[in-house]
This record gives sequence, structure tokens and C-alpha cells, in this order.
Amino acid sequence: MDYVKQAYAISNTDKELAKRLYIEAVAEIANKNYVAKCDDALIDLSALFGMRWFEATVDLHNWRFAADDYAKANVAFNYANFTLGINGRFIELAKQLVANELRVDDVKLKDMAKQMNFALTKTTADAI
Repeated sequence: MDYVKQAYAISNTDKELAKRLYIEAVAEIANKNYVAKCDDALIDLSALFGMRWFEATVDLHNWRFAADDYAKANVAFNYANFTLGINGRFIELAKQLVANELRVDDVKLKDMAKQMNFALTKTTADAI
């Protein structure tokens, strides 16, 4: 699977939504008061993103588990992460979004950024 090609094939509307939700999630996870849910920042960030994605794209009152929905969220996350997070861009973004006194320290930020250099691989309904 070419995860980059798959990510960049989403609609322009989904791209804009993905970037907005990614930015919101980075602002949350880069705050020193954020309590991480797991040790892997990529997974933690993708979970925050995924919750926001579902809130924005599905009717949660009538929603039932659908592997397609999870796959679409993961593809959208990959797009946003490839665009805004990999190759150190995560650090730049976090520094733009979170004031110095509220942001995690630079060592933690660098560790988090290293974890952004990967892709989510559960991007088809069959893989979920």
C-alpha cells in the first residue's frame, strides 16, 4: 500500500478538515498539562484526531462501528501528518500553537516529533 498516495488522494474538503483537526490535536498534545494516554505520541495524536474526525463527519447519535469510518479517519490523519508533522514540522507547528510557558520542553517535543515520522497503516476497512 502506498500510504502517501492514498493520503493525498482524499478530497480537498477532507484535506482542509484534516489539517484543521490535526492543528487542534497538536495544540492539545504539545501542552505541558496534557496527560498522554499512551507512550507513543503518534498514536496519542491520532486518537485525538480520530475523535474529532468522527465528531465532524459522522452522526454520532446513530453511528455504529464501521471499519470504513476508522479507515477514512486514519487516511485523513496520515494526510495531515505528512503535510504538517513529519520531518520536524511537528516541532515548528507546536511552537506556533503553544506558548513557551505552556508547551512541553524541547527534549520532549523532539521525542514527540521523531514519532511523527511514521504512517498509520490501518487505512482500509479490511485492515481494521
